[in-house]
Amino acid sequence: MKLLFALSLSFFCLPLLATEAQLPVTRVVIPYMEVEASHRIYADALLAKAMELSSDKYGPYEIIQQEQQSVIKRHLLELEKGTSISVAVSMPTPDWLENALPVRIPLMKGISSYRLFLGSKKNQSDFMQVKTLTDLKQLSIGQGSGWSTNKILEDNGFKVVYGGPYPTLLPMLEANRFQLLMRSIFEVTPELNAYQKKMPDLTLIDNFAVYTYLPMYFFVAKNQPQLVERIEYGLKKAQANGQMDKLFNNYFANDLKLLKNKKLKIFYIPNTNIDPSFFEHDKPYLLDSIIKLEKQNRH
Repeated sequence: MKLLFALSLSFFCLPLLATEAQLPVTRVVIPYMEVEASHRIYADALLAKAMELSSDKYGPYEIIQQEQQSVIKRHLLELEKGTSISVAVSMPTPDWLENALPVRIPLMKGISSYRLFLGSKKNQSDFMQVKTLTDLKQLSIGQGSGWSTNKILEDNGFKVVYGGPYPTLLPMLEANRFQLLMRSIFEVTPELNAYQKKMPDLTLIDNFAVYTYLPMYFFVAKNQPQLVERIEYGLKKAQANGQMDKLFNNYFANDLKLLKNKKLKIFYIPNTNIDPSFFEHDKPYLLDSIIKLEKQNRH
């Protein structure tokens, strides 16, 4: 990816309107992506689309990708400093909401809320015994340090075992240090395919999953409030003209097919990182299945 992503979008190749030419160039620095992930590729493309669609009001722009990989916790630290990256993608947690400015439009239409599990075939009999949320809480779940879902699992009474960065968790799963590795619906299949050759016992659990409302937002450095306005303006235009839906379907239509599995029981747990107002605010942008599930489980 590197800078080729930015260049491929031909930011300056389009003829500028007279009003655009008079405005300064908005420079947007985004985190480096060493290992391509569908949600990051989608988010970068959606950001570019929002910048393009906002050019009529805010002028020309330039998107630059950092040259070195950094973890999600580092992204927030750099946003706090306001001197390096200007936009990052995250789920809302108290730290992110306090130290960066969210663009309150859910990029993923709520799809991140569906959490599936990887496990070892050696524990298949234990997985088949899971019929209720209480049953699921008897199994241990591996998590990485700083993940936004850590507090949610702990607050809801799950057994959580912590490891290091994601690649260190797979050997821990194989060694039965924990029994389940929770991943988003768009992460689980690519990761299964990537690691199953080295770990033949690795399997996708197909009889249960977890749902908790997990929006994903663009977060912007606090010293760039106008960039928040610009991205929101562009995203609203992309939603209105159908380009956001088209981009979303290109990346995630196949992932949503996993939910058609009739054996799959989805357990609802509340997201303790945010209050219910986040869902209410985000509803115009969410998948119908998300709205229906929330309605069924809210009292």
